[in-house]
Amino acid sequence: MHLLISTIALRPYVFIFLASFLFIAIVNFGLRTTLLFTVLTYAVSLACEWSSVHNGFPFGLYHYIEATRAREIWVFGVPFMDSLSFTFLAFASYTVALLLSSPLYRRGADVRILDTWEIRRAPRVWLMAALFMVMVDMVVDPLSVLGERWFLGKIFWYDPPGPHFGVPISNYLGWYFVAAITIAIFQWLDGALSRGAAKPAGLVPAMRSRALLGPALYAGIVIFGITMLFRIDAPNIGWAAVFIYLPFTVLAIHILTRRESWGDDSAIERHLADFPYERDLPVWKPSSALTHDVRRATA
Repeated sequence: MHLLISTIALRPYVFIFLASFLFIAIVNFGLRTTLLFTVLTYAVSLACEWSSVHNGFPFGLYHYIEATRAREIWVFGVPFMDSLSFTFLAFASYTVALLLSSPLYRRGADVRILDTWEIRRAPRVWLMAALFMVMVDMVVDPLSVLGERWFLGKIFWYDPPGPHFGVPISNYLGWYFVAAITIAIFQWLDGALSRGAAKPAGLVPAMRSRALLGPALYAGIVIFGITMLFRIDAPNIGWAAVFIYLPFTVLAIHILTRRESWGDDSAIERHLADFPYERDLPVWKPSSALTHDVRRATA
C-alpha cells in the first residue's frame, strides 16, 4: 500500500488522467467494458514494453533506469505507470475518431453524437483512432526523453537515440501497432458486452454532452504535453508539436461545424434503434412536447 501511494504521489498527472478516463468511459460505455478494456490493454502494453526492453519489438530497443524502483511500482522491469498510460490514451483517441465520424445533435448546451453500432465498429474509426494515438506520442515521447528537465525524471533511454528529437521511428510504428490492437479490443468488448436493449451498468445516458468528455480528455493530454515542452525550454519540440496538431485542429473544426455534420430525424432514429434505452430522454422531444410535459407535471 505504501508503494502504491508513493507511485500516485510521484506521478499524479498519470492518475488524474486515469481517473478521468475511468469516469468518462463508464458513463459513456458502461462499467464492464471499461474495466475489462483497462485490464486487457494494460496486459498488452506491458507485454509489448517488456518485449521492447529485451529485444526491441515493437517500439525499438530502450532501457529503463531503475532510479525510482524503491519509490514506485514496477512490473516485470517496467514502471507500472508507463504501461497504464496506454489505457487512457487509446480510449481518448477512439472517442475523437468516433466524434469526427458520427452525425451530431444539439439541444441548447447538450451536444450529442448520433453514433450507431456500424459507426462504432467501422474500420475507419479504428484506423483513425490508432493514428490519433500515435500523434499524442509524437508529443509526449520527445517530452519523456527529456524527463530529467521536469518532474518525470530520467527514467529511460533509447538504444540508439532516434531522428525525431531522440525518438526512433520504430517507436511510432510500434505505437500504431499497439494502438490498433488495443482499440480493436475496445470495439470488440463494446459490441460484445453493451449491445442490446438493456442499458449497460454504470452508463449515464442523461448526462449532458457526455460524448464530448473523451475528446476533452484527449485535448487535455495534448495541451499538457505541449505546455510542458515550452516550460522545460524545449521550444523546437514544442513548436513541432504545435504544427503537428494545427492542421488536425483546423480539419476537426471544419468537420464539426459544417452543416452536413448535423444529423436529421433519420440519423436520430438510427441512433435510437441501436440504443433504445435512450429513447425516453427529454433531449429528443420537440420543444412543444417538453413544455406540455412540464405543464402536466405542475398541474
